[in-house]
Amino acid sequence: MAKPASIIATLRRGQKLAHAGRQAESLAAFEAVGPSNDVRLLVQHALALARAGQGEAARAKAEAAADAAPKDVVPALFHAYLTLRFGSPDQAAPEIERAAKLSRTNPIVPTLAAAAELLAGDPVKGCRQLLAGPLTDNLDILGWVLALVEHRIFEAVGTDSAAVPPESEHDLKHDTPPRKPPAGSAAAAARRGERLLESGRPHTALAYLERAATLKPKDPDIRAMYGAALFEAGQFDRAEEQLAAVPADGLLGGVAQFYRAANAYRLGRPETAIELLDSMPMTGDAFHYREWCDYVRGMALVAMGRPDRAAEHLAAFIDTEPALVERRLNKAVELLGRSP
Repeated sequence: MAKPASIIATLRRGQKLAHAGRQAESLAAFEAVGPSNDVRLLVQHALALARAGQGEAARAKAEAAADAAPKDVVPALFHAYLTLRFGSPDQAAPEIERAAKLSRTNPIVPTLAAAAELLAGDPVKGCRQLLAGPLTDNLDILGWVLALVEHRIFEAVGTDSAAVPPESEHDLKHDTPPRKPPAGSAAAAARRGERLLESGRPHTALAYLERAATLKPKDPDIRAMYGAALFEAGQFDRAEEQLAAVPADGLLGGVAQFYRAANAYRLGRPETAIELLDSMPMTGDAFHYREWCDYVRGMALVAMGRPDRAAEHLAAFIDTEPALVERRLNKAVELLGRSP
């Protein structure tokens, strides 16, 4: 039987590894402990198994935690969650009710009730219940719920044209190209275009980056920025042409490949998107796109009909962009509410 000090160390190590995206190592840390009746360890072990796609083992571990502490709401909640995720809404219903009786104020309870509605009932009603809140901040649960929402969108209306990137928070009313063609050198036009792109004005940026690309058509960095602006402006076929021409070992090679992956998703090629993310060189400014890689990968997995695998990646993105959840829920209500 594991000693308390060993359990605390394992919990810290396993959670830290999971937060860093090193899921296999996180699971191995919990597996190495051996038999234990510690509820915290059992719950975290169950979540690690869930992230590894071992649904039945995750449910069994969560059930053991709930049995070990029948009056503790935490294991009851996660047992309900994993029963819903890897079982069925009917099987999960009594577990959700049991957790509710232990604590009706815990936000996981209404989140799971809404998720059950998403799975087996009215998805619009489920999304509205989630928007009404309170909504859990547990990333394992929230990532899975968002994956469910996106999956229901795909089932009903196909890919959502605003899903990658998420709906812009910038005011695009003033994002209009200049009336006169930009003047100046390629470098000046590129700098101006890059600033406009970073400020959320891709249509205006295009005029400057197109001039820069015309003056220096073989410059890989200008091509990368031009391709990114075309993508952000919704010109996906033209974006592919520019981004594909950027060498992977260049200064912006990793950034261009990220945009190629996002662009492949938007063009209905999710498998290609994942292949590009898998081989993306994490050099230079590509480092700043790590969280966005999780988002694109998650959405591509949803498009491939694999929401359970998508959950982990969407959870990682939510950790850095929590406002995404409300935006996507509102979008789901809009899209699902008008689907046949």
